[in-house]
Amino acid sequence: MQQRIVGSVVFPDRGNIVRESSAMKVLSPEVKETTRKALQYVRSSQQADGSWGDKQFPKSSGVTALCCMALLAEGSLPRVGVSGKELDNGISFLLSCAKEDGLIVAKNTYEYGPMYDHTWSTYVLLEAYGNCPWYTELRPKLSRAIQALLKAQKPDGGWRYTTSPLGSSDVSVTASALTTMRLARMAGFAVPETNVKRAQDFLERCGVPTRPEDEGTFCYREFGERGSPSTAAAGLLGLFSRGLYKHKFVKPTVERIAEPYRRAHVDELADTRQFRYYYFGCYYVSQVLYQAGDEYWLPWYKKYAEALKLTQAENGSFRDASGNMVYPTAISALILQAPLGYMPQYLR
Repeated sequence: MQQRIVGSVVFPDRGNIVRESSAMKVLSPEVKETTRKALQYVRSSQQADGSWGDKQFPKSSGVTALCCMALLAEGSLPRVGVSGKELDNGISFLLSCAKEDGLIVAKNTYEYGPMYDHTWSTYVLLEAYGNCPWYTELRPKLSRAIQALLKAQKPDGGWRYTTSPLGSSDVSVTASALTTMRLARMAGFAVPETNVKRAQDFLERCGVPTRPEDEGTFCYREFGERGSPSTAAAGLLGLFSRGLYKHKFVKPTVERIAEPYRRAHVDELADTRQFRYYYFGCYYVSQVLYQAGDEYWLPWYKKYAEALKLTQAENGSFRDASGNMVYPTAISALILQAPLGYMPQYLR
């Protein structure tokens, strides 16, 4: 498998990844089969124009980006590997969604706003950057996309659903923006330190406990109620994107995130009704526990992989509480392939 290039940064091929032997131990035949079926469903769900969509999000650049991530995570690249054709078509669709103002969105109107779609799409195009010289428009469109992200930053330092610089932010969109800007920097694009420091300050304010029992939690929005483990994971993920792996919030927050999963039975973890955006929450939690180390991540991964096996449909898909099947399947496949180490989210 060839090396993955992001701008001037070369990620190692699998043979050079130190943790390969330990990764193979958790990638049991059952996990591999669950993953294989999920990836097949993702590939078969692609539309003729290269896009992916879902029940709530038809023809979506965000869903397309998540599906591309799942296929990149197996080790494929555009025009290379098992999913090379699907990735090439998916990247082409994302590039076709790039607007003059820099936003990468498939639609002009959104119920909430386009920032998730934009940050995920930008992230995937950054992954493609350096591996796809035939996309001559990739760099200028990425430059505009990064500028659009910076312009959407709100006065409190974070981001929310809309592109308006007015209003207040939330932890989840801010974490998504920060991880994208980190990859942009790695790829050689200019991202001012003042912007990322303001975002860091916002997350730190959301993580300050107002009562002793709040330690290890993050507010979804500043001065709001304390959020779920997935909100806390999003907050830490944003701090990790700044390289703050020894921040004072890390230890208590990781412990608080991990504890419910330690106690839960597999069938309890398989209940997707636990919280509104179950699969997104698991995506954040998986990244944070992975960065926290095998002490936290391996027990969680093994139990979560069992839960996914229980809930996977015969056609390989997963379904959320709203009836969406494509993005939950893409996220599940992405998490299951974390041990392979192909994605920047899962590099220590």
